Amino acid sequence: MYRELGMLARGAPMPFVGSVAFMATNSKDSTHVVVALTIANGNLTFGRETDRFRAGYTVSITLRNGAETVKQIEAHESVLVASFKEVSRLDESVIYQELLTVKPGRYNLMVNVRDDGSSKNSSDDVTLLVPELGAASLSTPVVFARVTQRVSLDSLPNLVANPTATATFGKDSLVGVYLEGYGTSDATRLPLNIAVRTETGRMLFTDSLSIAHRQNLYSGVLYIPVARTGIGPAVISVWQTGGSDTTRAPIFVGFGEQLPVASYDDMISYLKWFTAPEKLKVLRDTAPEFRAAAWANFVRQTAATTGGSEALRDYFKRLAEANVRFREEGIPGWMTDRGKVLLGLGEPDQVYEQGAAADPTQRLRSQIWEYRDMQQQLVFNEQQEFGHWRLSNSSAIAFESAWRRRISQ
Repeated sequence: MYRELGMLARGAPMPFVGSVAFMATNSKDSTHVVVALTIANGNLTFGRETDRFRAGYTVSITLRNGAETVKQIEAHESVLVASFKEVSRLDESVIYQELLTVKPGRYNLMVNVRDDGSSKNSSDDVTLLVPELGAASLSTPVVFARVTQRVSLDSLPNLVANPTATATFGKDSLVGVYLEGYGTSDATRLPLNIAVRTETGRMLFTDSLSIAHRQNLYSGVLYIPVARTGIGPAVISVWQTGGSDTTRAPIFVGFGEQLPVASYDDMISYLKWFTAPEKLKVLRDTAPEFRAAAWANFVRQTAATTGGSEALRDYFKRLAEANVRFREEGIPGWMTDRGKVLLGLGEPDQVYEQGAAADPTQRLRSQIWEYRDMQQQLVFNEQQEFGHWRLSNSSAIAFESAWRRRISQ
């Protein structure tokens, strides 16, 4: 999803997400490029250091113009946390940021992130079009974690970006976006128009505002109301009133704390084994501008029977576990038969294996998952092709019945 909206992003074995923003320098012959990356503590290898825990990681950034290497940076960083609980955080808990100053033009940007404790690493490689930010132009809108507004082009940008550009529904009410405008006007304010659209281009809302004149640039913070952006990914567009130059950046409104950042349609797909199909249909049929309210209502309605957000967090922990344990060739783990049973019924009380493991004369294996409180034994048979596992016909019917009883309680 991040890559589809033009961001840096890689998954396993070393997941990271990154953003790139452009800001003017005091010369039209150069542009500041802010590269920000985020990784999760849970993907790093920590070791105990007295009463704390430390992990190391390495970031390599290479910027090329054709065959010429324009910039090359390798940074060795460490993370120190006070408790073991922090070691396993799966949110984007670490931010790394680098400022590059280069001539406007077309470049190839390669980023590599490596966990020093295990040598797990992932790389992303993108084409970068660095603009010339002259009069009447705007910087990239930057969703930030912390910012001090620049007052002069002679100073360096002083901000910490939020690389995933993410706010959390139900926790955050506003998304702060930093923006600069460039030109020679002496007007005290620079009038701007802003639009927020879904990733498919559907308009969510528009507004007008202005940013203040400093010494030789305009700068300011725009606050985007989460209640009006819907839920899932969106794109912010900003342009000067009466002008045509538009600058854009993605933002993401997550579904809740410790829940995945996903598109709205993907989230509904993930929830297939969490609740009844008719409840998901209500969410699916909701127009984009009303999705945030529909999601809030869904969480409230399910809280009485499933525990609400806590049950959702537990469900997605099982989904992540299924993806690790049960992945089959070409099929994510949560979509396999064993994955859907884990999601729909939870961990079995006991697992038995029959066939090749117990009897070498048997070519194929069977697994029996026992759920004692439901008085169910579900049988998975190994298929000949690619080691796929499938519920037996009778077990498939039994699972469907047990799952429907569970979600109706």
